[in-house]
Amino acid sequence: MPLFAASTQRNLGMAIAVVAIVGFAVYLIYNVLWAGRGEKGAELDLAPNRKPYLSDEELETKKLDLALVSGLVTLVIIGVALPLYWLGEPGRQQGYVDYSREQFTSRGAGLYEESCSSCHGGGGLGGSTDHTVTDDNGNFVAAIKWAAPPLTTTLYRFSEEEVRHVLNYGRPPTPMQAWGEPGGGPLTSQQVDELIQYIQSIQLTPNEVQGEVLDGLVLQVREDVLAADGALRDRLEAANAAVAAAGADESAAEVAARNLAALEEELREVSEQHIRDLAPSDRGELLFNNGVHGCARCHTPRDSWQFTGPEEEPGAGPVTLERGSEAEAETVARLGGLIPAYIPGGGGFGPNLTNGATLRQFDSAEGHAGFIIVGSQEGVGYGNFGQGDGGGQMPAFGVCVGDRDSGERSPIFGFCTLTDGSARPGTLTAEQIDDIVAYERGM
Repeated sequence: MPLFAASTQRNLGMAIAVVAIVGFAVYLIYNVLWAGRGEKGAELDLAPNRKPYLSDEELETKKLDLALVSGLVTLVIIGVALPLYWLGEPGRQQGYVDYSREQFTSRGAGLYEESCSSCHGGGGLGGSTDHTVTDDNGNFVAAIKWAAPPLTTTLYRFSEEEVRHVLNYGRPPTPMQAWGEPGGGPLTSQQVDELIQYIQSIQLTPNEVQGEVLDGLVLQVREDVLAADGALRDRLEAANAAVAAAGADESAAEVAARNLAALEEELREVSEQHIRDLAPSDRGELLFNNGVHGCARCHTPRDSWQFTGPEEEPGAGPVTLERGSEAEAETVARLGGLIPAYIPGGGGFGPNLTNGATLRQFDSAEGHAGFIIVGSQEGVGYGNFGQGDGGGQMPAFGVCVGDRDSGERSPIFGFCTLTDGSARPGTLTAEQIDDIVAYERGM
């Protein structure tokens, strides 16, 4: 893209500049190639101070008029061009910002694919990585598959400085290592900035974020809805069977696919209504356990990872043990007390929320909800115990905080302001946060 933003004023200014440059070139050519050409004859006759010069009438009419008109034209050009150039300055500044952002984004995309995509997936859509659990002495306990979160909503919940801190120093005890120089990583401060700019470029729109939140809730209630509506379950099974039976018959496959899509849409509508009909605390439980958009990932032990078992076939890689499966239960029993029990809200990366912990921390549901909305900030206390060293470890779920700490760079960073000038909303609505509070205060 061009360095300077195109504008009417800029185009007019360029035209005036071209006219001035051409005029100056003509002046030089006339003086160097024509008026300044060599002359033949006696110095006594040719020396400017010895030969007869123009009369006063000629000097004070043609020559003087030409000089005055030339000066006036030059002043007009300067008087018009400078204001036009000044009027175009905001466009040039914005053009430079856009150009720099594009360059940072492009380089950040390359760094991401090289260093981050193996865990967080292509385009920041989420992935997983192999990891190990060790005891307090560093001895191996178990092999696990850690779910690396998608990064497409990161700047809704974490500020730019909080993201930079995680990139610089990692996020113990997760597999997220230190990537920046301050934490001993391989990336320079500019490369970290480029990664942050790339992360900003892949953030979802507010509507897409809410769509992902609802998708997670619908997925959680799917089996309950089908169990309660046997007829819909049977029709869905028949539709899936028809798709499988269609095989290479394109016409039959198209009809079967349309029928299946219609049933899936019907199931979604029934599921959404089921969610709306739940009690606030029950909806809060769904939201609490809603993956990267929920709370269990940090506040429930082992929520963000699963055990891995032996290869089913040579070279196929270890299998992932589904939570609640018999194989997982056998692994848990074998490890005994070496791993934490899977207790909802029992504490993991975040503190334990059970046994009335939230009631002791926050006297009212309003205060509890307020903290979930804004998250934690470095040096800012929260709750009855006044902890103030959160440093952004607790995300903000109710407001966008991407450029909260960007300071003078806020106008340039500008993530939390939409193009129409309105504030970008948070990951969750106020009603959803109230539902989470109702669930957590009943733990």
